[in-house]
Amino acid sequence: MTSNQSHQALVFGSISIDKIVNKYGTYNDVLGGSASYALLATKSKECQLVGMVGSDFPKNHFNLLGNHSINLDDLKIQEGKTFAWGGEYAHDFSSRETLYVDPGVSEEFEPILSKHSRHCDYLLLGNTHPELQLEVLNQIESKPFVILDTFKLYMDIANSDLKKIISKSNLLCINYNEAVHLSGLKNHNLNEIAESILSLGSDSLIIKQGEEGATFFDKDTSFSINAYPVKKVMDTTGAGDTFAGGILSSKIAGKNMEDSMIAGATMASFCIENIAHEGIVKVSDSEYKLRKEWIQSSLTY
Repeated sequence: MTSNQSHQALVFGSISIDKIVNKYGTYNDVLGGSASYALLATKSKECQLVGMVGSDFPKNHFNLLGNHSINLDDLKIQEGKTFAWGGEYAHDFSSRETLYVDPGVSEEFEPILSKHSRHCDYLLLGNTHPELQLEVLNQIESKPFVILDTFKLYMDIANSDLKKIISKSNLLCINYNEAVHLSGLKNHNLNEIAESILSLGSDSLIIKQGEEGATFFDKDTSFSINAYPVKKVMDTTGAGDTFAGGILSSKIAGKNMEDSMIAGATMASFCIENIAHEGIVKVSDSEYKLRKEWIQSSLTY
C-alpha cells in the first residue's frame, strides 16, 4: 500500500519513553505507549500509526516505528519532550507502582488525520484520553470496525467522554478489574458484569484476566480462552496493547472473532517474555503457530 491510497487500518494511542523497574533490573529509555505496542503486534506496513512525540524521541525508536507503519504522515513531532512514564513492578508482577508521569508535548496534542487516513476499514483506539479518541474517530469519513481500549483512570476522570466512545465502538477490550469498576458490580459474576458494560452500547466486549485467560461477550454468545503458560515472565508492560494489536491484525486478514482473540493472546504471550517491545519484534513463525494451536485447543463456549 502506498501513501497515495486510503489506509486500511489506523492505530492511535500514546507513544512514550519508558523506564521499567522489575526484579530483573532497571531498563531506561525503552519504547512504550499503547500505540507502539499495538502497532508492533501487527504485520509490518499493515497499519498507519497516529500519534505524537517530542523532538527528543530517540532515533532508534523512530526508525522502528517508521519501518513498521505504512508511513509516518500521521506521527506529529513537536519541539519538546516526549511523553515519559516510569513504573516499578512487584516481584510477581501482580501490581506496579508508577514512579513518574511526564506528559511532555502530549498535553498539547490535537490529532489531525492526513487525507489518506480519513478512510479506513479498521481503527484501533489504544489506551489514551477518551477526548482524543473521540477527536480521531470524528475525523473518519468511513465506517470502520472500531477496537477500543481504556483503563481505570479514564473511568474516573473522563467518564462522560469514555461512555460516548464506548457507544461508538465495535469491540471494547478491558481487564477484569477495569470491568468491575466500569460496571459498578463488585459482587457479581462475569456474565452480569459483561451485560452491564454491553448496555453502554459497544457491540462486543473482551474481559482479560491475565494468566487466567480472556472471555468474549456479545448479545448472542460468549466464549473463553486460556493464556499460554510462558516459562518466564520478564515484563508485563504493554501486554494488553499487544493483545489488541494482535486482534486487529487478525481481523484485517478476515478472521472471525475466535481466531482474532486467539491471535491477540498469542502475541501477548510473546510480549511478556521480554522487556518492553522486544518480545514482539522477534517472533518466529513456528513458535507463533505452536502457541496459537495451544490456545485454540483451550477455546470453550
